[in-house]
Amino acid sequence: MERSRRFVFNDGKLFLGGYDLSSHTTSVNLEINAEELDSTTINSGGFTEKIGGLKDSSLQVDGFYEAGANKPDALLGASIGSELIVSTVPDAGVGNIAYFMKSKLFQYSIFGEIGEIAPFSITKNQSADEVVRGTIQIDSALTASGNSTGTQLGAVGATEKCYAAIHCYSVSGTSSPTITFKLQSDDNSSFTSPTDRITFTSITAIGADFQSVAGAITDQYWRLNFTISGTNPSFGIHAAIGIE
Repeated sequence: MERSRRFVFNDGKLFLGGYDLSSHTTSVNLEINAEELDSTTINSGGFTEKIGGLKDSSLQVDGFYEAGANKPDALLGASIGSELIVSTVPDAGVGNIAYFMKSKLFQYSIFGEIGEIAPFSITKNQSADEVVRGTIQIDSALTASGNSTGTQLGAVGATEKCYAAIHCYSVSGTSSPTITFKLQSDDNSSFTSPTDRITFTSITAIGADFQSVAGAITDQYWRLNFTISGTNPSFGIHAAIGIE
């Protein structure tokens, strides 16, 4: 469940492009801003007036440098100027809050002072769509077809979208292990007649996907359906959905 009290930030997670960088990360700072525009007129009563303009976001991440397969440098070093799907979680676990977005990596810094653990630092800026405040649907290994529990996110208004971000951070098995996700909605928590809203590209390797469906949609209950094939398949999955 999402935190309703102050808490110590010690169980977070960070996913970039399907890679789980949580065990390499020491600091995450997500900023969401709106441009401050002066709307003061001669009839403002002697006070300035401000309105919000264009929105922007940035993500600053610090951690410990490591090279090799599935390590930070393998992803970050090859991603300068590229778009990545980012999910950051203040408190791990299904039902908790996740923030996710599409973002471009513009700065990657490595190494540091002699005698210290070699660090890395990245700065990313939002490149498309919203920063979505959503709910974690899956945060575990999946080995058989099924559904996430589902969440009452609410209806999607005419000017809103329902977003989903899926990170696959590990794959194992033989005979071409494959997992395919669908975002579904329904008007009841039992999902007696779910409607497919998004069918994601099938996943066979480490990676991530970010999709959305526009409103208006009156259904209030949402979940992820997944179909798995292959011999002894296992997929490490982190997935979240949210409405903005």
